[in-house]
Amino acid sequence: MRLSIEDIEIKIPDVSFDNTSEIDINSYEDCVIQENAYDIVNMALKIKEKNSNIFVVGPVGTGRRDMIKNLLTKISLKEKIPPDIAYSYNFENPKKPKMLKFPHGKAKEFKKKLEFLVESSFQALKNGMQSNEYLEKMTELEKEYMDKRKQLWTELKEKAKELNYVIEFTNGGIVSLPIIDGKKISSEEYEKLSKEKQKEFEENSPKLRILIENVMNKIATLDKKYREQLKNMQKYWASFSINKIFENIEKEYEKYSDIIDYLKSLKNDISINFVEITSDNDDVIKYFKKKYSINIVIDNYYLQGSPVVEELSPTYSSLIGRVEYYSNMGALQTDFSMIKSGSFYKANGGYLILDAEKVLRKPFVWDAIKRTLLLEQIKIENVESAEGYSNIQTLEPEPLSFNSKIILIGEEWIYDMLSVYDNDFKKFFTIKAQFEYENKIDEFSINKFSTFVAKVVKEKNIQHLTKKAVIELLKYSCRINSNNKKFSLKYGDIKNLIIEATYFAEKYDHRPYTNSEDIKEAIKHREKMFSFHKKHFFEMIKDNIYKLDVQGEKIGQLNGLTVIQTVDYTFGHPVKITAKFYKSDGERIIDIHRATEMSGKIHKKSTFIFENFFKSKFSNFLENGFTASLNFEQVYSMIDGDSATLAETIALMSAIGNIPIKQNIAITGSMNQNGEVQPVGGLIQKIEGFYDICKILGFNGNQGVIIPYQNINDLVLKEELMKDLEDEKFKIWTIKHIDEAVEILSGLKPGKETKTKKFTKNSFYYNVTEGLKQLSSKSTNKNKSQKKK
Repeated sequence: MRLSIEDIEIKIPDVSFDNTSEIDINSYEDCVIQENAYDIVNMALKIKEKNSNIFVVGPVGTGRRDMIKNLLTKISLKEKIPPDIAYSYNFENPKKPKMLKFPHGKAKEFKKKLEFLVESSFQALKNGMQSNEYLEKMTELEKEYMDKRKQLWTELKEKAKELNYVIEFTNGGIVSLPIIDGKKISSEEYEKLSKEKQKEFEENSPKLRILIENVMNKIATLDKKYREQLKNMQKYWASFSINKIFENIEKEYEKYSDIIDYLKSLKNDISINFVEITSDNDDVIKYFKKKYSINIVIDNYYLQGSPVVEELSPTYSSLIGRVEYYSNMGALQTDFSMIKSGSFYKANGGYLILDAEKVLRKPFVWDAIKRTLLLEQIKIENVESAEGYSNIQTLEPEPLSFNSKIILIGEEWIYDMLSVYDNDFKKFFTIKAQFEYENKIDEFSINKFSTFVAKVVKEKNIQHLTKKAVIELLKYSCRINSNNKKFSLKYGDIKNLIIEATYFAEKYDHRPYTNSEDIKEAIKHREKMFSFHKKHFFEMIKDNIYKLDVQGEKIGQLNGLTVIQTVDYTFGHPVKITAKFYKSDGERIIDIHRATEMSGKIHKKSTFIFENFFKSKFSNFLENGFTASLNFEQVYSMIDGDSATLAETIALMSAIGNIPIKQNIAITGSMNQNGEVQPVGGLIQKIEGFYDICKILGFNGNQGVIIPYQNINDLVLKEELMKDLEDEKFKIWTIKHIDEAVEILSGLKPGKETKTKKFTKNSFYYNVTEGLKQLSSKSTNKNKSQKKK
């Protein structure tokens, strides 16, 4: 069937605005276009069961991220705001900082109050030390201690005297000396004493030693008791001095046991370190002020509803958090004030959005996510420590219970890979929300498309578009989707085109609106931007370096259609396919690319298909051996795909039957073993590629292409080609069977098989069988010639 312009024209319902300024963008809802995905995500967000995390699947540019963020924002506004989180000094184990939870927005207020209270406490302690009451109590305690100590020494001296000894105190300790009649005697005098008197002194010496030891023990006990009493008194006095200072804040947070416990420990530590705190050493005072502060890691003061966090650069530290260090005297040190929270903390009690591909590209991140979901807690730990790469002593902050829903956004291949290779994936991500990549053209969807355009205009603060400009955008959307019945939902491409078109509108005419010509100009600009390789390749064809024929007829040769794809651009062009046929032993059809291993698996499969079609159709005429070869001329790279199956089959039959094939008509299409045509890809690029080459090599108004009938809806062709199609200067045929193709390309009827297993005389297939017969007759003549010899 030959197509008319009506067969492939995009039919767009009329819209009720003249320009986008008339559109109410408040009516725009992402859920309308992505209704299925919206419903699934909406349901999943209301499921509070653990591990009901979401994987949003869809192509880049379909608005996945925007829709998810908009939906989460709406839902989160109705939800509870999570508490503020801070870490404090652990007075029992400094290596394990304690976590404090505050009502949302209260952590900063608490910290300021605490700083003031600590400062007030320090001043109160200094004032207390200088008070008369404190000094009197200290003096009284000291006097009591000194009196008891003095009494012990007095009793010891008296008992020593009874034993005829005197006690003296020297720098070396206690010395006992013998006395007679109350007077000390020298060693010479002692030697002059009678044996009985010396014996008396010797017997009393051990007794005196025992007395001294007992007194020394009592004094040690007395000293210890005094120090304890002194410490207790100082502690009591310190507590007495500061208790009133903390009364109000303790009353304010009386319902929060962790905060009350922290304040009690803090007051106790102040009392214990009473003396150091009241010193005049600035470094000591600075140390204690830092010790008695808190480190706020989550401040939800400005938050409305539950948090919605998007981590754009997911790393282990950015998700889990980290403990930082500072250098002191060449050594790395840390404390609770160096703890930094990650996105898990920030999103706790709400929602965390992550890019799946970025998650998988960074080391340790995926395992950290799974570990957090499994343990249901966030443990701040540096990756070096977590993975055993470092022996540096670090902190172990108290873990936070994890209560957040994770939304991974990625393409289908990532979801499939995780499903196959990670057994834990579907345990933690039980919800899959699939985004559509296209939408059918109807009045409802066009209105939503137009509203999206108006929304972009407002967001980017650019000039409005006319109705015709919006329609031109829609046509472009259909083109990038390769479908004249459905437009692409890759709104990222449309957004970029709107911005670029605005530039042309402002540059040339300074018009108040962007019109359809501006859109077309932006599309041409994009074509120039990416078509570098196409331009140079087409120059090679123009210069006859790459040889093609687009007029006349050739035997065993026709124009197939192929595409070249770069990173950001795809273009099509014809490729010369040739076939040769000759007598040989056996039956061989050689595809040169297949034989030289320059083709992929799909192409290899297609060559077996057309080979079997050929042998099946002409099995009654394959009496002698032959070899046929097929080649894609001047193609020196790997090829793949089955879109040349029809072309190769017809080229082969043309060579065998000596049938001329029109070079002004190119063909693309797959085929099964029954000769039925199957659809292929890249139709827009293939058709336009052949059209452009015809323009370069000589456009005669009789050129065209043959395509599978299933590909009609794929055609969204450029304006110039559509005009020539309308004027019948360029033609497109759709076919369902190879029989239709051979008739268009050769001008011969394909031919029907008769009861005698022959084909209609002078038909295409008849000529093929005649070619096979001639091969047989050549073989017979050759045999006769050999017999005569």
